[in-house]
Amino acid sequence: MNRARFPLRGRIRTELGYGAFLSYSGDRDRQWLPHLQRAIEKQSRPWYKPPRIRVFLDDSGISVGPELWGKIEAGLARSDWLVVMASPESKASVWVDREIEWWLRNKTVDSILLVVTAGQLEWDEERGDWDPERSTALPARLLGRFTQQPVWKSLALRRPDDGPGLVPDVDGVALGVASVVRGLPEDDLKSEGIRDTRRNLRTARITAAVLGLLLLVASTVTVIALIARAEAARQRDHAIAQQLIGQSSFLATRDPFGARLKALAAWRIDPTAESRLAVLNAAVNPESGLLAHNWPVRSVAFSPDGRTIASGSDDGIVRLWDAATQRKTGGPFIGHHGAVTSVAFGPGGKTLVTSGNDGTVRLWNVADRTQIGGAFDPRTGMISSVALSPDGSTLVIVGDDAAGAVQVWDVATHRRIGGPLGGRAYGSGAAAFSPDGRTFATGAGTEVRLWDAASRTPLGQALTIGDHQITSVAFAAGGRTVAAADSDGTVQLWDTATRAPAGKPFPADAGGVGSVAFSPDGVTFAASYGDGSVQLWDIAGHVRVGTPFTGHISDARAVAFSPDGSTLASPSDDTTVRLWSVRTQRQVGTPIGIGDHMATDLSSGGHVLAVAGAGAQVRFWDVVTRRQVGDPLAAGGPSLGSSMSLSPDGTVLATTSFATDYAVTLWDAATHRRIGEPLPNRDGDLSAMAFSPDGRILATSAGDSVSLWDLATHARIGKALDVRSWVLAFSPDGRTLAANTADDTVALWDVATQRRIGETPPGHTAQINAIAFSPDGAVLATAGRDSTVRLWNAATREQIGEPLTGHRGGLTSVAFSPNGKTLATGSMDRTVRLWDVATRQQIGAPLEGHGAVVTGVGFGPAGQTLVTWGSDNAVRLWDVEATVDPAHSLCQWARGAFDAGRWHEYVPPGPAFRPLCPK
Repeated sequence: MNRARFPLRGRIRTELGYGAFLSYSGDRDRQWLPHLQRAIEKQSRPWYKPPRIRVFLDDSGISVGPELWGKIEAGLARSDWLVVMASPESKASVWVDREIEWWLRNKTVDSILLVVTAGQLEWDEERGDWDPERSTALPARLLGRFTQQPVWKSLALRRPDDGPGLVPDVDGVALGVASVVRGLPEDDLKSEGIRDTRRNLRTARITAAVLGLLLLVASTVTVIALIARAEAARQRDHAIAQQLIGQSSFLATRDPFGARLKALAAWRIDPTAESRLAVLNAAVNPESGLLAHNWPVRSVAFSPDGRTIASGSDDGIVRLWDAATQRKTGGPFIGHHGAVTSVAFGPGGKTLVTSGNDGTVRLWNVADRTQIGGAFDPRTGMISSVALSPDGSTLVIVGDDAAGAVQVWDVATHRRIGGPLGGRAYGSGAAAFSPDGRTFATGAGTEVRLWDAASRTPLGQALTIGDHQITSVAFAAGGRTVAAADSDGTVQLWDTATRAPAGKPFPADAGGVGSVAFSPDGVTFAASYGDGSVQLWDIAGHVRVGTPFTGHISDARAVAFSPDGSTLASPSDDTTVRLWSVRTQRQVGTPIGIGDHMATDLSSGGHVLAVAGAGAQVRFWDVVTRRQVGDPLAAGGPSLGSSMSLSPDGTVLATTSFATDYAVTLWDAATHRRIGEPLPNRDGDLSAMAFSPDGRILATSAGDSVSLWDLATHARIGKALDVRSWVLAFSPDGRTLAANTADDTVALWDVATQRRIGETPPGHTAQINAIAFSPDGAVLATAGRDSTVRLWNAATREQIGEPLTGHRGGLTSVAFSPNGKTLATGSMDRTVRLWDVATRQQIGAPLEGHGAVVTGVGFGPAGQTLVTWGSDNAVRLWDVEATVDPAHSLCQWARGAFDAGRWHEYVPPGPAFRPLCPK
């Protein structure tokens, strides 16, 4: 039972020591407890007065060291009240248990206050104690300690009166705790705060009157005041933007909709590099929404037009949500007397079918939320799944009865068609119709069966994965493939025509599979797992797509794609449905297998990728279409050298070969013909090559020098540059050549005069492996084996800010996006990371997928795609469109939901309204 306030107690804190000791566990509570500490201590006191209550919080009250417990024990001894932040993390915490044990041994249980920050508490009146099964937030040591139900408070994300969106109700908890510790009713505390506020307002009014009098003295003072007012407004807007940025970060996993809106509002109010980074992180965050229930949620479905989401929970209630605003629409569907196990929209989204553990299936009118006819009562025990035919005429029901778990029903007449089809679900059966409605699949026990929908006869023998219960079945678009998942965490695909397995099983170590669903394009499927994660799988490549979606703190029960495939929904036992942006920083299609290769290069325009492989052959790939262009180019000789370069427009390829003493051969990429005679080389194996931006000059590095070549005449330009280098890069205007050195610096050369014009100071502590100029030539980026990226002012050669750190291995590659705002890096740690150049901060999570060292990165046309390749012999493409114009990306996602009403709801008073998504 949850009540609004703590009762008034007769305990008054001592003048020395602490009024309250905050006991907690977990990163979630650690983020907001310092705010609670300050709120309790201040209680409307001005900043210049001492606190009325001192609060002990280990993050700020003690230092971590050998005597940690001794200091905590001292804090407990000097505190009057123990405030336990009850949550599943606290329940599992050894430290919280130890603090409660000390308190019960040395003080009384009556001086313990409970604040529920996650999970739930349930009091069992018959037992006169907490319900141990349903009290997921209660530390075990508090069982059997209270003689009667204590009063406790629950923290929730709520909308305060002043306007911002969902934030912790810190003030409400602080008021409740303070009322107990100080021995004053909450109303008295509020009155005390009002008196302080009025006193401050009187002071402010007097000050304003004096200032107003002074402003009349001279017109110059008036001008100064106007300037000051404008500056005050600017500072106010800046402060509110900073507040919104912090709230956006805090709400990223709690209220993704609010997090995105607040970040965009901060950018509109105060367009700084910091607020743009907040918009970037909001745009690339895969979590795009959260639908909150009060009970665990097992089922979810999108309406055919994708505008509505239906979800059913264990309290027997089904709710509808607006997919854009993520708010409840209309009242709930109430009828089931047990957990709702599945939901499905009928044709056109006008009807909804639901099943439950109460053994019934119900048909609903979506418009008025009324049940259509009586309940379908198959009398087959708890119903684990129901499937509706595409035309809405037939239901397949899977229950738990041994004699007839699978049944077929006519929707119009509410009558069963024929007898039961047998099988037993054991509480985890599944059913699905093929897209054309001619076939349906059922999973019961350890078997999957395909059935002819017209005759209700089985099509061939049963399909099996192993010895574990089937939990889900699904058809791919076109109906040629069916998937089944089991409680062991395995997903298997079959060809529906031959009933032969379509490749090997997809295993996972994330617990049993709750559900599986195909993307609308049939390229990927999604699976939900017992550890709360949701994973995308590439069907053709038989590999994971990126990293799992994580955020649920309990079993993920199901998955469902929106009709356009852009959003994935997953309900969980943690009482939420989470929405995920499928395309955000995710791989585009199946990786391109390039096999064993000597060298790879991407044209600076990002259109053409050249790969030098076995047999002295070079293959060309169109990055946009992901297809190989023409036949391989036979470069000749027993083997190609390790250096290769593609001209900026992708039309000319430069290669070296052992057979020609490492001379440089130029090739027409379209005709595969040699261009003129090879460029001679007398200094051994070339370590690096680079084309100038206009494609007229080629720089080559061999031995202890770098040479420049005029590609029109095939003649060397001037004298060789005296530097030993293995990384070369031209500035965008072609006037400067950058080359790394053996001293782990970068030397800069004037291309026209071949004179050295300076070098970067020592900074890297290990070899520089990659160099890149920003598109405007103002910034030089260097990536080294010391796991850092450094940015340099190309004109002054001074380092810009601190190094970019985060990789756990040496860096191999670096590239700027076409607009120069984003930097991509590849590393020996097998990850790719994106960085915001203005703030030098990482954007989102690392891009994971390569199975070995990432050896190259580059942006595709317009910067919307990132191309990466590595020692795993694969080229991967990533959707990074959100980084090009993150504000536009958020507005596209919101689909008009970021309106004026939402501005006033989520943005604090002060800044004038600005359209979040101007037309």
